[in-house]
Amino acid sequence: MFEELLSDQNPHWLNSFYEDGIRRNILDNVIEHIDIPHIISIIGVRRCGKSTLLRQTINYLIKERGIAPRQILFVNLETPALGSYRHDITYLERLYSDYLKLTQPQDQVYFFLDEAQFFPEWQVFVKSHYEQKKIKFFITGSNSRLLSSEYITLLSGRTLPVEISPFSFAEFLRARGLDDKDKIALAADSHRLRSLLDEYLHFGGFPEITCIQEPALKKEILGMYGRHILFQDIMPRFNVKKSGDLENLYYYLITNVSSLYTYNSLSGAIDLNDKTIKEYLAYFADARLLISVDLHDYSVKQRLKSPHKIYAIDTGIAAAGSLSYSKNIGRLLENLVFLGLMRRGFDITYYRTKNNLEVDFLCRRERRITALVQTSMDMQAEKTRKREIRALTKAMEETGLQEGTIVTLEEEGEQETAAGKIVIVPAYKFLLADRE
Repeated sequence: MFEELLSDQNPHWLNSFYEDGIRRNILDNVIEHIDIPHIISIIGVRRCGKSTLLRQTINYLIKERGIAPRQILFVNLETPALGSYRHDITYLERLYSDYLKLTQPQDQVYFFLDEAQFFPEWQVFVKSHYEQKKIKFFITGSNSRLLSSEYITLLSGRTLPVEISPFSFAEFLRARGLDDKDKIALAADSHRLRSLLDEYLHFGGFPEITCIQEPALKKEILGMYGRHILFQDIMPRFNVKKSGDLENLYYYLITNVSSLYTYNSLSGAIDLNDKTIKEYLAYFADARLLISVDLHDYSVKQRLKSPHKIYAIDTGIAAAGSLSYSKNIGRLLENLVFLGLMRRGFDITYYRTKNNLEVDFLCRRERRITALVQTSMDMQAEKTRKREIRALTKAMEETGLQEGTIVTLEEEGEQETAAGKIVIVPAYKFLLADRE
Protein backbone atom coordinates (compact mmCIF):
# COMPACT_ATOMS: atom_id res chain seq x y z
CA MET A 1 0.00 0.00 0.00
CA PHE A 2 2.76 2.44 0.98
CA GLU A 3 5.70 0.74 -0.73
CA GLU A 4 6.20 3.43 -3.38
CA LEU A 5 6.02 6.28 -0.86
CA LEU A 6 8.55 4.54 1.40
CA SER A 7 10.96 3.94 -1.48
CA ASP A 8 10.71 7.58 -2.58
CA GLN A 9 11.42 8.90 0.92
CA ASN A 10 14.33 6.53 1.62
CA PRO A 11 16.89 6.87 -1.21
CA HIS A 12 19.59 5.64 1.19
CA TRP A 13 18.19 2.11 0.75
CA LEU A 14 19.82 2.23 -2.69
CA ASN A 15 23.04 3.73 -1.29
CA SER A 16 22.14 7.25 -2.37
CA PHE A 17 23.34 9.45 0.48
CA TYR A 18 21.86 12.78 1.48
CA GLU A 19 23.75 16.01 0.96
CA ASP A 20 25.33 16.80 4.32
CA GLY A 21 25.20 20.55 3.88
CA ILE A 22 26.71 22.47 6.78
CA ARG A 23 27.47 20.11 9.64
CA ARG A 24 25.42 21.22 12.64
CA ASN A 25 27.13 21.47 16.02
CA ILE A 26 24.08 19.93 17.66
CA LEU A 27 24.66 16.72 15.66
CA ASP A 28 27.22 15.75 18.32
CA ASN A 29 24.44 15.85 20.95
CA VAL A 30 22.27 13.57 18.83
CA ILE A 31 25.17 11.16 18.33
CA GLU A 32 25.75 11.00 22.09
CA HIS A 33 22.19 9.75 22.55
CA ILE A 34 22.09 7.16 19.78
CA ASP A 35 23.00 4.21 21.98
CA ILE A 36 20.46 4.81 24.73
CA PRO A 37 16.86 3.67 24.23
CA HIS A 38 15.24 7.08 24.75
CA ILE A 39 13.24 8.77 21.99
CA ILE A 40 15.13 11.76 20.59
CA SER A 41 12.74 14.70 20.13
CA ILE A 42 14.32 17.40 17.97
CA ILE A 43 12.72 20.78 18.62
CA GLY A 44 13.32 24.24 17.21
CA VAL A 45 11.79 27.15 15.37
CA ARG A 46 10.36 26.56 11.89
CA ARG A 47 12.94 26.46 9.05
CA CYS A 48 15.97 26.13 11.35
CA GLY A 49 17.08 22.78 9.88
CA LYS A 50 15.38 19.99 11.86
CA SER A 51 14.83 17.74 8.82
CA THR A 52 18.39 18.32 7.62
CA LEU A 53 19.65 17.27 11.05
CA LEU A 54 17.74 13.99 10.70
CA ARG A 55 19.37 13.35 7.32
CA GLN A 56 22.82 14.17 8.70
CA THR A 57 22.17 11.61 11.44
CA ILE A 58 21.18 8.99 8.84
CA ASN A 59 24.42 9.65 6.93
CA TYR A 60 26.37 9.27 10.17
CA LEU A 61 24.72 5.95 11.03
CA ILE A 62 25.51 4.48 7.63
CA LYS A 63 28.96 5.95 7.03
CA GLU A 64 30.40 5.99 10.57
CA ARG A 65 28.49 3.27 12.40
CA GLY A 66 28.12 0.82 9.54
CA ILE A 67 24.36 0.48 10.04
CA ALA A 68 22.71 -1.30 7.12
CA PRO A 69 20.76 1.34 5.12
CA ARG A 70 17.58 -0.74 5.20
CA GLN A 71 17.62 -0.75 9.00
CA ILE A 72 16.89 2.98 8.76
CA LEU A 73 13.40 4.28 8.02
CA PHE A 74 12.67 7.94 7.26
CA VAL A 75 9.05 9.11 6.95
CA ASN A 76 7.87 12.69 6.51
CA LEU A 77 4.24 12.66 7.66
CA GLU A 78 3.58 16.07 6.10
CA THR A 79 3.55 14.61 2.59
CA PRO A 80 0.20 15.10 0.78
CA ALA A 81 0.18 11.39 -0.09
CA LEU A 82 -0.71 10.68 3.54
CA GLY A 83 -3.32 13.43 3.84
CA SER A 84 -6.38 11.18 3.73
CA TYR A 85 -4.97 8.75 6.32
CA ARG A 86 -3.94 11.14 9.10
CA HIS A 87 -6.87 10.65 11.44
CA ASP A 88 -6.55 6.89 11.67
CA ILE A 89 -3.48 5.68 13.56
CA THR A 90 -3.86 2.19 12.08
CA TYR A 91 -2.47 3.58 8.81
CA LEU A 92 0.75 4.49 10.59
CA GLU A 93 0.93 0.88 11.72
CA ARG A 94 0.23 -0.21 8.14
CA LEU A 95 3.02 2.01 6.87
CA TYR A 96 5.48 0.44 9.30
CA SER A 97 4.24 -3.05 8.41
CA ASP A 98 4.83 -2.32 4.72
CA TYR A 99 8.37 -1.21 5.58
CA LEU A 100 9.06 -4.50 7.38
CA LYS A 101 7.77 -6.51 4.43
CA LEU A 102 9.68 -4.41 1.93
CA THR A 103 13.12 -4.39 3.60
CA GLN A 104 12.99 -7.27 6.11
CA PRO A 105 15.38 -5.63 8.60
CA GLN A 106 17.43 -8.12 10.63
CA ASP A 107 18.35 -5.90 13.59
CA GLN A 108 17.25 -2.79 15.48
CA VAL A 109 15.36 -0.28 13.34
CA TYR A 110 16.22 3.43 13.41
CA PHE A 111 12.94 5.24 12.74
CA PHE A 112 13.12 8.93 11.74
CA LEU A 113 9.63 10.41 12.03
CA ASP A 114 9.55 13.91 10.53
CA GLU A 115 6.66 16.34 11.18
CA ALA A 116 5.01 13.86 13.53
CA GLN A 117 2.13 16.16 14.44
CA PHE A 118 0.42 15.50 11.10
CA PHE A 119 -0.80 12.21 12.61
CA PRO A 120 -2.65 13.43 15.75
CA GLU A 121 -2.24 10.10 17.60
CA TRP A 122 1.38 9.46 16.64
CA GLN A 123 2.33 9.26 20.35
CA VAL A 124 0.28 6.08 20.76
CA PHE A 125 2.16 4.43 17.90
CA VAL A 126 5.56 5.51 19.24
CA LYS A 127 4.83 4.41 22.81
CA SER A 128 3.63 0.99 21.66
CA HIS A 129 6.77 0.26 19.64
CA TYR A 130 9.13 1.88 22.12
CA GLU A 131 8.05 -0.61 24.77
CA GLN A 132 8.90 -3.50 22.43
CA LYS A 133 12.50 -2.14 22.38
CA LYS A 134 12.99 -2.87 18.68
CA ILE A 135 13.02 0.71 17.38
CA LYS A 136 15.17 3.75 18.11
CA PHE A 137 12.99 6.80 17.41
CA PHE A 138 14.09 10.25 16.21
CA ILE A 139 11.18 12.69 15.98
CA THR A 140 10.67 16.23 14.75
CA GLY A 141 7.51 18.29 14.71
CA SER A 142 5.67 21.23 16.14
CA ASN A 143 7.32 22.28 19.40
CA SER A 144 3.97 22.55 21.13
CA ARG A 145 3.21 18.94 20.27
CA LEU A 146 6.62 17.59 21.22
CA LEU A 147 6.68 19.51 24.49
CA SER A 148 3.00 19.28 25.36
CA SER A 149 1.87 17.91 28.71
CA GLU A 150 0.01 15.07 26.93
CA TYR A 151 3.14 13.95 25.13
CA ILE A 152 5.37 14.24 28.20
CA THR A 153 2.82 12.32 30.29
CA LEU A 154 2.36 9.56 27.73
CA LEU A 155 6.08 9.14 27.13
CA SER A 156 7.27 10.03 30.63
CA GLY A 157 10.92 9.15 31.14
CA ARG A 158 11.25 7.86 27.57
CA THR A 159 12.14 11.00 25.62
CA LEU A 160 15.07 13.42 25.46
CA PRO A 161 14.59 16.83 23.80
CA VAL A 162 17.43 18.13 21.62
CA GLU A 163 17.01 21.78 20.66
CA ILE A 164 18.26 23.15 17.36
CA SER A 165 18.25 26.81 16.39
CA PRO A 166 19.37 28.75 13.29
CA PHE A 167 23.07 28.68 12.41
CA SER A 168 25.51 29.80 15.08
CA PHE A 169 28.20 32.22 13.89
CA ALA A 170 30.65 29.31 13.53
CA GLU A 171 28.15 27.42 11.34
CA PHE A 172 27.48 30.59 9.37
CA LEU A 173 31.21 30.92 8.65
CA ARG A 174 31.27 27.33 7.38
CA ALA A 175 28.41 28.22 5.05
CA ARG A 176 30.60 31.07 3.77
CA GLY A 177 33.50 28.69 3.13
CA LEU A 178 35.65 29.49 6.18
CA ASP A 179 37.13 26.92 8.55
CA ASP A 180 35.92 28.14 11.93
CA LYS A 181 38.45 25.90 13.73
CA ASP A 182 41.52 27.29 11.95
CA LYS A 183 42.53 30.01 14.40
CA ILE A 184 45.48 31.18 12.32
CA ALA A 185 43.39 31.64 9.17
CA LEU A 186 40.68 33.43 11.13
CA ALA A 187 43.21 35.77 12.75
CA ALA A 188 44.64 36.60 9.33
CA ASP A 189 41.18 37.36 7.95
CA SER A 190 39.82 39.53 10.74
CA HIS A 191 38.55 42.24 8.36
CA ARG A 192 36.41 39.71 6.49
CA LEU A 193 35.18 38.30 9.80
CA ARG A 194 34.01 41.77 10.82
CA SER A 195 32.17 42.11 7.49
CA LEU A 196 30.57 38.68 7.89
CA LEU A 197 29.55 39.55 11.44
CA ASP A 198 27.63 42.54 10.09
CA GLU A 199 25.86 40.29 7.58
CA TYR A 200 25.08 37.74 10.31
CA LEU A 201 23.83 40.48 12.62
CA HIS A 202 21.58 41.90 9.92
CA PHE A 203 20.23 38.71 8.31
CA GLY A 204 20.70 36.04 11.00
CA GLY A 205 21.42 32.37 10.60
CA PHE A 206 18.44 30.63 9.03
CA PRO A 207 20.05 28.10 6.64
CA GLU A 208 17.99 29.08 3.60
CA ILE A 209 18.82 32.77 4.05
CA THR A 210 22.58 32.12 3.95
CA CYS A 211 22.18 30.76 0.39
CA ILE A 212 20.47 33.92 -0.94
CA GLN A 213 22.47 36.88 -2.24
CA GLU A 214 19.83 39.59 -2.73
CA PRO A 215 19.32 41.58 0.53
CA ALA A 216 15.74 42.61 -0.30
CA LEU A 217 14.77 38.99 -0.95
CA LYS A 218 16.40 37.90 2.31
CA LYS A 219 14.38 40.47 4.23
CA GLU A 220 11.17 39.44 2.46
CA ILE A 221 11.68 35.76 3.28
CA LEU A 222 12.57 36.51 6.92
CA GLY A 223 9.35 38.50 7.25
CA MET A 224 7.49 35.56 5.72
CA TYR A 225 9.05 33.20 8.30
CA GLY A 226 7.63 35.31 11.10
CA ARG A 227 4.16 35.39 9.54
CA HIS A 228 4.15 31.64 8.86
CA ILE A 229 5.02 30.91 12.49
CA LEU A 230 2.19 33.16 13.64
CA PHE A 231 -0.46 31.88 11.21
CA GLN A 232 0.54 28.22 10.77
CA ASP A 233 2.12 27.26 14.09
CA ILE A 234 0.64 29.48 16.80
CA MET A 235 -2.88 30.44 15.75
CA PRO A 236 -4.20 26.95 14.82
CA ARG A 237 -2.51 25.22 17.77
CA PHE A 238 -3.83 27.64 20.39
CA ASN A 239 -7.07 28.58 18.62
CA VAL A 240 -6.27 32.29 18.61
CA LYS A 241 -9.37 34.21 17.59
CA LYS A 242 -7.98 37.73 17.24
CA SER A 243 -5.11 37.38 14.81
CA GLY A 244 -4.64 41.15 14.61
CA ASP A 245 -3.93 41.42 18.34
CA LEU A 246 -1.35 38.62 18.15
CA GLU A 247 0.34 40.27 15.17
CA ASN A 248 0.42 43.68 16.85
CA LEU A 249 2.10 42.30 19.95
CA TYR A 250 4.60 40.30 17.88
CA TYR A 251 5.66 43.26 15.74
CA TYR A 252 5.91 45.54 18.76
CA LEU A 253 8.19 43.08 20.54
CA ILE A 254 10.28 42.22 17.48
CA THR A 255 10.92 45.94 16.94
CA ASN A 256 12.02 46.30 20.57
CA VAL A 257 14.24 43.26 21.12
CA SER A 258 16.65 43.50 24.07
CA SER A 259 14.30 45.99 25.74
CA LEU A 260 12.65 45.79 29.13
CA TYR A 261 8.91 45.33 29.32
CA THR A 262 6.18 44.84 31.90
CA TYR A 263 2.70 43.52 31.26
CA ASN A 264 1.37 46.99 32.07
CA SER A 265 3.69 48.69 29.57
CA LEU A 266 2.71 46.23 26.83
CA SER A 267 -0.95 46.64 27.72
CA GLY A 268 -0.64 50.40 27.26
CA ALA A 269 1.23 50.07 23.96
CA ILE A 270 -0.92 47.37 22.36
CA ASP A 271 -4.25 47.86 24.15
CA LEU A 272 -4.52 44.28 25.41
CA ASN A 273 -5.22 43.04 28.90
CA ASP A 274 -2.50 41.43 31.03
CA LYS A 275 -4.00 37.95 30.79
CA THR A 276 -4.00 37.96 26.98
CA ILE A 277 -0.45 39.33 26.84
CA LYS A 278 0.82 36.56 29.13
CA GLU A 279 -0.90 33.94 26.97
CA TYR A 280 0.54 35.35 23.74
CA LEU A 281 4.05 35.55 25.21
CA ALA A 282 3.75 31.87 26.16
CA TYR A 283 2.73 31.06 22.57
CA PHE A 284 5.77 32.91 21.17
CA ALA A 285 8.03 30.99 23.55
CA ASP A 286 6.40 27.67 22.60
CA ALA A 287 7.15 28.33 18.92
CA ARG A 288 10.73 29.25 19.89
CA LEU A 289 10.16 32.61 18.25
CA LEU A 290 10.63 35.04 21.16
CA ILE A 291 12.26 34.34 24.51
CA SER A 292 11.75 36.29 27.74
CA VAL A 293 14.49 36.75 30.34
CA ASP A 294 13.86 37.57 34.00
CA LEU A 295 15.73 39.70 36.51
CA HIS A 296 18.22 37.77 38.66
CA ASP A 297 16.68 37.61 42.11
CA TYR A 298 16.44 34.78 44.63
CA SER A 299 12.86 35.80 45.39
CA VAL A 300 10.40 34.25 42.93
CA LYS A 301 7.89 36.97 43.75
CA GLN A 302 10.40 39.71 42.96
CA ARG A 303 11.36 38.07 39.66
CA LEU A 304 7.73 37.88 38.58
CA LYS A 305 6.92 41.50 39.42
CA SER A 306 10.13 42.98 37.93
CA PRO A 307 10.43 43.98 34.25
CA HIS A 308 11.44 41.27 31.79
CA LYS A 309 13.59 41.44 28.65
CA ILE A 310 12.65 40.04 25.26
CA TYR A 311 14.93 38.42 22.65
CA ALA A 312 14.31 36.93 19.20
CA ILE A 313 15.51 33.45 18.21
CA ASP A 314 17.26 35.06 15.22
CA THR A 315 18.50 38.60 14.66
CA GLY A 316 17.48 38.39 10.99
CA ILE A 317 13.84 38.06 11.94
CA ALA A 318 14.22 40.96 14.38
CA ALA A 319 15.96 43.18 11.80
CA ALA A 320 13.35 42.33 9.15
CA GLY A 321 10.60 43.51 11.47
CA SER A 322 12.39 46.72 12.47
CA LEU A 323 11.95 50.06 10.74
CA SER A 324 15.61 51.04 11.09
CA TYR A 325 18.52 48.61 11.18
CA SER A 326 21.14 51.28 11.94
CA LYS A 327 19.23 52.62 14.93
CA ASN A 328 18.60 49.10 16.22
CA ILE A 329 22.13 47.70 15.85
CA GLY A 330 22.96 47.95 19.56
CA ARG A 331 19.87 45.94 20.47
CA LEU A 332 20.62 43.38 17.77
CA LEU A 333 24.16 42.97 19.11
CA GLU A 334 22.79 42.30 22.59
CA ASN A 335 20.32 39.81 21.10
CA LEU A 336 23.19 38.08 19.27
CA VAL A 337 25.20 37.75 22.48
CA PHE A 338 22.14 36.32 24.22
CA LEU A 339 21.84 33.64 21.53
CA GLY A 340 25.52 32.79 21.89
CA LEU A 341 25.12 32.34 25.65
CA MET A 342 21.94 30.31 25.17
CA ARG A 343 23.76 27.90 22.85
CA ARG A 344 26.31 27.29 25.59
CA GLY A 345 23.55 26.03 27.86
CA PHE A 346 23.57 28.78 30.47
CA ASP A 347 20.61 29.72 32.64
CA ILE A 348 20.42 33.41 31.70
CA THR A 349 19.01 36.38 33.60
CA TYR A 350 19.81 40.08 33.63
CA TYR A 351 21.30 41.73 36.71
CA ARG A 352 20.57 44.94 38.56
CA THR A 353 23.00 46.17 41.21
CA LYS A 354 21.97 47.56 44.56
CA ASN A 355 22.52 51.09 43.25
CA ASN A 356 20.32 50.30 40.20
CA LEU A 357 22.98 49.73 37.52
CA GLU A 358 22.11 47.14 34.91
CA VAL A 359 24.27 44.33 33.48
CA ASP A 360 22.84 42.62 30.42
CA PHE A 361 23.51 38.99 31.35
CA LEU A 362 24.18 36.99 34.48
CA CYS A 363 24.87 33.36 33.55
CA ARG A 364 24.46 30.36 35.83
CA ARG A 365 25.20 26.71 35.44
CA GLU A 366 23.76 24.28 37.98
CA ARG A 367 22.67 27.29 40.10
CA ARG A 368 26.22 28.62 40.34
CA ILE A 369 26.94 32.08 38.93
CA THR A 370 29.65 31.63 36.30
CA ALA A 371 29.68 34.76 34.14
CA LEU A 372 28.67 38.42 33.88
CA VAL A 373 28.43 39.76 30.33
CA GLN A 374 27.75 43.30 29.15
CA THR A 375 27.30 44.45 25.54
CA SER A 376 28.23 47.80 24.00
CA MET A 377 28.54 48.75 20.32
CA ASP A 378 31.79 50.56 21.06
CA MET A 379 33.52 52.08 24.04
CA GLN A 380 35.39 54.92 22.38
CA ALA A 381 33.35 57.59 24.17
CA GLU A 382 34.74 58.05 27.68
CA LYS A 383 31.24 58.45 29.14
CA THR A 384 30.14 55.12 27.66
CA ARG A 385 33.30 53.35 28.81
CA LYS A 386 32.93 54.58 32.38
CA ARG A 387 29.24 53.61 32.49
CA GLU A 388 29.75 50.07 31.25
CA ILE A 389 32.80 49.37 33.42
CA ARG A 390 31.17 50.88 36.49
CA ALA A 391 28.07 48.67 36.17
CA LEU A 392 30.09 45.52 35.53
CA THR A 393 32.54 46.25 38.37
CA LYS A 394 29.71 46.77 40.85
CA ALA A 395 28.04 43.54 39.73
CA MET A 396 31.33 41.66 40.14
CA GLU A 397 31.69 43.02 43.68
CA GLU A 398 28.16 41.92 44.61
CA THR A 399 28.36 38.45 43.04
CA GLY A 400 31.95 37.66 43.99
CA LEU A 401 33.05 37.02 40.41
CA GLN A 402 36.60 38.17 39.67
CA GLU A 403 36.15 38.53 35.91
CA GLY A 404 33.56 40.13 33.68
CA THR A 405 33.15 40.47 29.92
CA ILE A 406 32.13 43.34 27.66
CA VAL A 407 31.27 42.38 24.08
CA THR A 408 31.70 45.11 21.46
CA LEU A 409 31.58 45.27 17.69
CA GLU A 410 35.33 45.75 17.28
CA GLU A 411 37.19 46.88 20.41
CA GLU A 412 39.44 44.48 22.28
CA GLY A 413 41.46 44.74 25.49
CA GLU A 414 41.49 44.29 29.25
CA GLN A 415 41.02 46.54 32.23
CA GLU A 416 41.83 45.87 35.85
CA THR A 417 39.31 47.13 38.41
CA ALA A 418 38.96 46.96 42.17
CA ALA A 419 36.71 43.89 41.73
CA GLY A 420 38.89 42.06 39.21
CA LYS A 421 39.58 41.89 35.49
CA ILE A 422 37.23 43.04 32.74
CA VAL A 423 37.85 41.49 29.32
CA ILE A 424 36.71 43.52 26.30
CA VAL A 425 36.19 41.26 23.28
CA PRO A 426 34.89 41.82 19.74
CA ALA A 427 31.65 40.01 19.00
CA TYR A 428 33.05 37.75 16.27
CA LYS A 429 35.59 36.29 18.73
CA PHE A 430 33.02 35.95 21.48
CA LEU A 431 30.55 34.17 19.23
CA LEU A 432 33.09 31.64 17.98
CA ALA A 433 33.14 30.28 21.51
CA ASP A 434 29.72 28.77 20.60
CA ARG A 435 31.82 25.83 19.41
CA GLU A 436 32.95 24.96 22.92
